[in-house]
Amino acid sequence: MGGLALKSTHTRRYQRKEFDALWIEVSGIIGKTFKQFSMPRYFESKESFGDMDIIISLEGFDYETMREYITTTFKPNEIFHNGHSWSFDYKEIQIDFITCPAEDYESYEHYFAFNDLGNFIGRMAQVMGLKYGQEGLWYNHYNGNQKTKIIISKDYPKIFDYLGLDYSKWITGFDSLEEIFEYVKTSRFFNPEIFQMHHLNKINRERNLKRASYIAFLEYIEGEECNKDYDVLEVEYHKENLIKIIDEAFPEADVRLEVKRLEYFAAKSDYATAKFNGHIVMEKYGLKGKELGNSIQTFQTHIQEEHQVGYIDFLVDMDEETIFKFFELSNNM
Repeated sequence: MGGLALKSTHTRRYQRKEFDALWIEVSGIIGKTFKQFSMPRYFESKESFGDMDIIISLEGFDYETMREYITTTFKPNEIFHNGHSWSFDYKEIQIDFITCPAEDYESYEHYFAFNDLGNFIGRMAQVMGLKYGQEGLWYNHYNGNQKTKIIISKDYPKIFDYLGLDYSKWITGFDSLEEIFEYVKTSRFFNPEIFQMHHLNKINRERNLKRASYIAFLEYIEGEECNKDYDVLEVEYHKENLIKIIDEAFPEADVRLEVKRLEYFAAKSDYATAKFNGHIVMEKYGLKGKELGNSIQTFQTHIQEEHQVGYIDFLVDMDEETIFKFFELSNNM
């Protein structure tokens, strides 16, 4: 995306009229293969384009065959693959296929619309302890180093209202890049400081430094104040009481129950591991390295296949003497 992925092929900017004509041509080609595809919405006064982004639902299509499809259909000089995105040249312009599962298609359309608007919204959501991106609005629950994504909503009128933005304006669209910037400022959670490069992690900082619209936004808000309704205490309260507030705003997500479920299984796993683990086996039987790993795997397979019970459930339910009796049995000790 952004027209910078291809390093060995000449591309150029397309003016609006020829870009629109090319879109008609390209959409006619890919429409023979893909059921759902669209170009992210852009502001009305946009006069030229450095690339052509196309969101494609992979319904009935396989990631593995995408390179073959692009090569056969468009015969590009160069293809660059990064995650779910495929960039290639066609008639001197970079085309980016942004592929997604069918269930996330609408979310991708929202996130990639209007230049970096989704990126800006994501920054405001992150300050409140949430994530906003290609899969909607979600919460990352951490248990030690383990992260679990809990989807909160894909209901965009509710999401925008929750983040202090007028969804009807998003539906109407924007006439210019500056109007998009002004729209971001209308959120009561707008704080110019959170968008500054020194507040971003390394990956986002390096990515946004390459994005002209993000740099233009930083220049646009230089010297700006927070939204008049911005309240630092509200933001802090939000982070401290996040689950309660999410449950009230999005009861259908039942986030509190999901968090409790995750905590339950994490505690269950911790308890099982405390009773039986590689270190204990090594100390008790003198096994090491590959031999140690194989013995534990043999034991786990034996429990699941011979006793028709989950491995963790077995460790939780049995006393330690019984656990090691079955370990020895399964390994013919």
